[in-house]
Formats: sequence, structure tokens, C-alpha cells
Amino acid sequence: MKFKGAVLLFIIVFTILFAGCLQREERSDNTGAKRATVTEAQVKEFQNNKQKNMVDIYIPIKEQYATSGHTESLPHLLKKMDHVTPACYQCHCAEYFLAPPNQKPNTAGVKLSITCAVCHVMTQSEFKLRFDPLETCTSCHNATKEIVAGEAVHHPQKEMFLGYGAIGIPVTPDSKYKSGLTCIECHMPNEAHTFKGKTPEQALKEHTESICIMCHADQSEEEFAKEVAGMQLQIEQNCNDLEKKLAKSKIKLDYNKNQGIQVGQAQEVYNVVYTNLSFVMADKSKGIHNFDYSTKILKYTQTKYQELENLLK
Repeated sequence: MKFKGAVLLFIIVFTILFAGCLQREERSDNTGAKRATVTEAQVKEFQNNKQKNMVDIYIPIKEQYATSGHTESLPHLLKKMDHVTPACYQCHCAEYFLAPPNQKPNTAGVKLSITCAVCHVMTQSEFKLRFDPLETCTSCHNATKEIVAGEAVHHPQKEMFLGYGAIGIPVTPDSKYKSGLTCIECHMPNEAHTFKGKTPEQALKEHTESICIMCHADQSEEEFAKEVAGMQLQIEQNCNDLEKKLAKSKIKLDYNKNQGIQVGQAQEVYNVVYTNLSFVMADKSKGIHNFDYSTKILKYTQTKYQELENLLK
């Protein structure tokens, strides 16, 4: 009897332990699935709640849009006529954008900046995006052409976010892009058509919340504001420092040219430094669009600058 009792007790204990293992295994699997579900739910809830302390949703879209840079895209372009080409109107003028490729209007007569119809196919019942959100924004917010050493880079927000294009740097997509976020999560909180992203530091000054808390809820606004401000300051200072040094190197380079000194190798290195620095500065986010990539670009470019200085001695 004692033996049978011991066997029975062993079977009961084994069954409990085995069931516990299965339950833990199942719980582990469900936890992973739950996390993914919760993350998606949080994003949807965030958009649906339309928190008033970030954007007043009762302001009509027309009034919101009136404060965006899109409404001034054409006047802004016309102020820089010294380097404007017809291709520039594709992203600065609604009339030019909407016209078929073989029927583009005379640029002298265009009047409209970017309008709703540039991003949306509009019908009586709905406004649908022409492309998916990322393509809608980056179809214009990109470097517009291949990035070549020696040439300035023009608003490379797409390239920075996706982490490609800089000379000598491996592809490094931003973590936000890899997690599935696009431009609109940060630049259109609550679907606001001001398109003005707000840093945590700005939010604190305005006594509001930044969009960043959607993903960075593990930190306080104060902590995260300090962290982001520090990152931006680091990128800005590195850019400013390198820009000043490069200006002095340009003077040396031009002087050597005028003296008949061969500067072919130095010119090649200068071109890389100039273009990579232009890449980071033209993005204008001071690292927010892709801090890791910005840091890699500047670190590599500072190394190339030192090489340039050695060549110019």
C-alpha cells in the first residue's frame, strides 16, 4: 500500500510539474503575441484618442494646414531662382505635380503651392492618399538625385530615415523605420495637418506632451527630453565644428591649386567630407531621423577630414 501510495504521489507531482511547464511555455508564447498585439493596440488607441493637449482636433484641417510649410512651398522656391530648375516645381507646385508628364505647365504662370490634391486623390466621398504614408512623404522629401562626392545634398530625409546614401557608410536604417513607423506618426500626431513634429524639450516648454511618449513610455518626459536634446546638441556641435574646419581647408586647397601644386588626392577627400557633412546638415533633424546613421557619418567624415589636413600640410 505504501508503495502504491508513493507511486500515486509521484504521478500527481509529475503531472503538476509537467502541466506547469506547458503552462509556462504557453504563457511565454502568448506573452510574445500579446506584446505585439498590445503595441499595435496602443498605436490605434493613441490615434483614436486624439489627445487635446498635443493638438486641438477642433481646429479645422484647413486652418491647421494654413500654418504648414506646404502652403509656402512655391513662394519659398521662387526666392531661390538662382538654382531653380523645372524639376523643382514637381514638389513645390500643385499645378506642376498634377499635370501629366508630357503636359507640364509653363513655370512662369504657376500659382499654387502644395495643396491637398498633391497627397490625396479626392472624390466627393473620401480623400485617399495617392501612395502609402512613407512614399507619400518621401516622394518629395528626398535627395532628388544620386548623392555624389563634391556636390551638396538636398533635403535627404528619406535617405537619412532609411539609412543609405552617405559616402563610405554602411546601410543603417533608423530603429523607428525598422519598427514599422513612418513620417506621419511623429509629424502628424492626431492626424494634424500642421506637420510640425514636436521634440520632448519643446513639449515641456509648452506644458504639453510630445508624440515620443507613445513609444518611450518607460522614461519620464524630463528624462527623455534631456536625452534627445543631448543627442541633437552632439550632432549640431559636430556639424558646426566640422563646417568651420572644412572652410579653412578649402582656403588651403584653393591656395595650393593657385600655386600649381597637385591637389588631386586632397580634392577627392575634400569632396567626400563636404558631401557627407552636407548630407547630415541638409536633413535638418539634428539626428532625430536617424541618430545612429548621423553619428556614423560624422565619425567617418571627421576621420576623412584629418586625412585631408595631413594631405594639405
